[in-house]
Amino acid sequence: MSSPSSLSFVRTLPAGAYSSPDRYDLEFRTIFRREWLYALHVSQLPEPGSYQTFDVGPVPLLIVRGSDQVIRAFYNVCVHRGHVLAVGAGRVNQFTCSYHAWTYRTDGVLRAVPGLGSGQFPCGHDGLRPVEVIVRHGFVFVRIEAGPDNFDERFGGFLAELEAKSPALDRLRFARRFTAEVAGNWKVMVENYLECYHCTPTHPALADLMCIPAFEVLQSAFYVSTRAPALRPDNAAYRYTPHEGMQTEFSGWGLWPNLTFNIFPGQQNLLVFHMLPVSAERTIGYCDYFFVDGAVDAEAQALMDWEGNVLEREDNELIVAAHKGLKSGALEHGVFVVNPAHPALTEGPLAHFNSLVARAVGAG
Repeated sequence: MSSPSSLSFVRTLPAGAYSSPDRYDLEFRTIFRREWLYALHVSQLPEPGSYQTFDVGPVPLLIVRGSDQVIRAFYNVCVHRGHVLAVGAGRVNQFTCSYHAWTYRTDGVLRAVPGLGSGQFPCGHDGLRPVEVIVRHGFVFVRIEAGPDNFDERFGGFLAELEAKSPALDRLRFARRFTAEVAGNWKVMVENYLECYHCTPTHPALADLMCIPAFEVLQSAFYVSTRAPALRPDNAAYRYTPHEGMQTEFSGWGLWPNLTFNIFPGQQNLLVFHMLPVSAERTIGYCDYFFVDGAVDAEAQALMDWEGNVLEREDNELIVAAHKGLKSGALEHGVFVVNPAHPALTEGPLAHFNSLVARAVGAG
């Protein structure tokens, strides 16, 4: 049993903070515009001119590999009159706005305007508006508003842990993406992935894959590290073949504000799950799967089938139900059980996450 000094209860954020449009607007301004956000992996931009678009709430972004091989990020917005510039993903030699045909190089510089010469472009409207970008181990992060916080100071420890746990890290390549839009607040979704208190009662196959009673948690300032040993290759989640160099445990990290990295038992793999708000009551989750050289064999497919179609479905149902209850008015606050003596049963990382949310909103 836990001693009284090791067990505590921490109030959640106010229940209304999970559905209020005003609160959502405040969190978007103070968190999603100011914090480092995962975008993609460089293997998703294989050639010069390769690009991808994605939205962070109401902000459309464009990530592109230039002709000089440099990866850049921009607002996906034509500087003429604000029309969205690019759609989806692909490869181009230049970007041409479909509204008035203003044309940009892949480095964002305005190249041509119908009816104007190159020396006649309006000052301040001669290129796409850039967004801060950083690449670490092939993973691309963006920050909409530049700030003083240093990425490596915040997440250097995580990067070192990831490198140590993933010997094939630099050979991993993007393979597939699983996407789900869920009727729940972004914080409800993030909180769900920061604890394993719910794992045994709600994820029977996961409980057969890894030893949840041996779950470990280590909290850092801006990320949390978790691990649990694998139980056996022949389990209810997916089957894998034991071999030298395989992953023998589950390793996971939750990064502030909306990101998880997970390694599952079996062949070298990595699942990157990032959660972006659509509104106060809707969140879209992207789960990107990585394998060595991007190769998907039967074992990799089995892992994706289970994680995307079973584990995430179970979690999404929990998120929807929790959001509905928080919105009901039954609670002014929920409560986190902080139980360091039993890492598999603690919600300490959620309490820490809530403190980071409160601090960001307060600073705003």
